[in-house]
Amino acid sequence: MSMTAQTELLSGLTFRGLQGEIDYPAMLEIVRSSRQADQHDEPVSLENFQRDYAPTDEFDPSRQVILVCVPGEAAPVGYSRMGWYASNPDNRLYYHYGYLKADYRGTGVWEALVQQSEARLRAIASQHAPVAARSFQAWASDYQKDWIAVLDRTGYQVVRRFNNMLRPLDEIPQIPLPSGFSVHPVQPDEMRRVWEAQKEMNDGLFENVVEDWLDEKYPEWLANPGHTPHLWQVAWEGEQLAGMVLARIDAEDNEKHQRRRGLTEHIYVRPAWRKRGLASALIARSLQVLKDHGMQEAELGVDAENESAAYRLYQQLGYQTFYTDIWFRKPMDA
Repeated sequence: MSMTAQTELLSGLTFRGLQGEIDYPAMLEIVRSSRQADQHDEPVSLENFQRDYAPTDEFDPSRQVILVCVPGEAAPVGYSRMGWYASNPDNRLYYHYGYLKADYRGTGVWEALVQQSEARLRAIASQHAPVAARSFQAWASDYQKDWIAVLDRTGYQVVRRFNNMLRPLDEIPQIPLPSGFSVHPVQPDEMRRVWEAQKEMNDGLFENVVEDWLDEKYPEWLANPGHTPHLWQVAWEGEQLAGMVLARIDAEDNEKHQRRRGLTEHIYVRPAWRKRGLASALIARSLQVLKDHGMQEAELGVDAENESAAYRLYQQLGYQTFYTDIWFRKPMDA
């Protein structure tokens, strides 16, 4: 595209909010084109938009979605979704992520959409109580080369990487529980203690969302249909919850991708019970239970800078990284 054509294109851009379900087909085509350009053709359907973009108490689509239109195109060619959360009491993170059709990459349209998203987030932030630090945040997977380049050009810096790891469920290591621990199916009256352990675990994580662990969120967590306590491996020493691996199978996702993959999530040993081999034993038990339920592989995600050396442990247990998620931030008040 010539400089003149690019200037005309950018000068003719218009931005608008989401108008409801009438926009979903156009958004679907945007996501499909965007993912094809990234060579990561993840399945997506209108049902995904009906579920993920419906208004809630915490999500106002008319305010938190921006669509970009270009001259000569009847339908939008890209869009951005926005939100915010706190990872600790002293900060607030204002995030956005976007999709753009392949034909308009490298034209400056994506950068213009980022600028619009930042302006909208600044307006939202002006209505919030002040905190010590405010930042814009965005995410990218390592295969999203164009989006990463856009974030680099608009002043974002990499602040963290998370490795997504996969392990085949062919040969499972036999690792006995250390002496003094027991594992039994989680009972209804023990669910609160699992919640408290998750809250304790997340409190020290880079990706913590403070709002998710407020006491009033417990009923919502408890009612989560994605919980699979019959697969969980939770270790106890007497009445004390010592460690856990909350294994899970997402049947809908497996059907969509035509695979049999389980998830080994929320791997956590509480500080008083560390360095006794408990994590390895619980992971091995989780791998076996997933295999027993017909899974062929297991996935987990781990902070590449995890201070507990979890990444090395997972490698030792046979997991291998298959892609990396990258977190970007830019100070809002700089």
